[in-house]
Amino acid sequence: MRMRIPGIRNSGYEKVAGNFVYLSILNVLNVLLPMITLPYLMRTVGKANYGIYSYVYTVVGYVIMFATYGFNYTATKQISQCRDDRHDVNVIFNAVIASKFMIGVALSLLIFMAQRFVFRDEMAPLMFLFGIGMIFGDVFTPVWLFQGMEQMKYCTIVNATSKILFTLLVFIVIRKSEDYYLLIALNSAGYILAGILSMFLARRQFGIKLGFARFADIKYQLKEGGAVFGSTLGMYLYRNANVIILKQFTSNDIVGIYSAAEKVVKGFQSLVSPAAQALFPHLSLRFKSASETDNVKTLKKIAVPFTAVVAVMSVGVFIFAPLISDILCGGKDFRDCVPLIRIMTLVIFFGEINYLIGIVGLINLNRQKQFFRSVVIVGLFSVTFIIIFARHYQAFAAAMSMSLSEMLLTILCLSSLITIIRRKK
Repeated sequence: MRMRIPGIRNSGYEKVAGNFVYLSILNVLNVLLPMITLPYLMRTVGKANYGIYSYVYTVVGYVIMFATYGFNYTATKQISQCRDDRHDVNVIFNAVIASKFMIGVALSLLIFMAQRFVFRDEMAPLMFLFGIGMIFGDVFTPVWLFQGMEQMKYCTIVNATSKILFTLLVFIVIRKSEDYYLLIALNSAGYILAGILSMFLARRQFGIKLGFARFADIKYQLKEGGAVFGSTLGMYLYRNANVIILKQFTSNDIVGIYSAAEKVVKGFQSLVSPAAQALFPHLSLRFKSASETDNVKTLKKIAVPFTAVVAVMSVGVFIFAPLISDILCGGKDFRDCVPLIRIMTLVIFFGEINYLIGIVGLINLNRQKQFFRSVVIVGLFSVTFIIIFARHYQAFAAAMSMSLSEMLLTILCLSSLITIIRRKK
């Protein structure tokens, strides 16, 4: 006999609202904590050293992205649809953890073997070694479990604790410019704590037991996540490759300024993203039993108010960019961030719209392949654009690449959705 997960009830929009609140709390911290640390870091370690840190952090981020595969969406969807069956949830949990662990180990070893080609700065290989804790902390932080269960308060607890620890350690450990190489180690400390807390909560709240996964289950998860992984890779490519490419054509100072501006924009973007993130598992369950026509209508109803909120935030960030830069980027000495922030306000608007249509919509409508094709097109466009223009336009090329890519992805996702609507008429 199958065992039910304790404390899981039928979800309604009140649960979506609750998850939205918890994710909003987390994302407010994503904005507030950089307000505290970013100006301090820019002044203490300097633009150049912050640029080196940003580069290594991005490389570590790529490993995390590959190890995450498409699980944040496919595993979330699976968990959501069988959330009241403890056996099935446990099988999914262990298969996904095992898959992420194997990918993380393989890629970490590959980067160590190729470090001569990956890193140019003397301290970068050591910093990547310190970043191993981030990789494996993420492996054991099953956001997809909490999201699939529609229990996002646990994501908030885990990630907020991690981020607060990092913030405190920054002021304790980073006291002079030469300390910049320790920043990755501080990130790792936060990720490891998040992983430990996650395993405790998974066991205590959902009765999940960490154990060995069958090869067949691992193979199934890798197959299921294939198309979504391609989409995730493409999105990560154009959303995070800018720092890597800028590093090849510009100075550490330019990389540092661009990284600071990008972090500000993504911080504001994270204030509205909880709505779409909270809707994903809810609509996964709802779309399972409704017709595709009804599902598209539901998505359209949600999109109208969502678009209005995102538009207001984007305009606000554009208007108040100088004030935002002074507060978040280290003062008037870093006003170079202002035009970059203004260019990337389009990222806030179009990035959230294509997340709603592409991930919440197309993936839940089982249109992963259409979304994947769109992301591949956008990824190729983005990388080509920045490679062509980075040498002459430097950080401006990266900011334009990011904004135009989000706009293009929105157009392609809308095109796919319109095609679905027309076929149903």
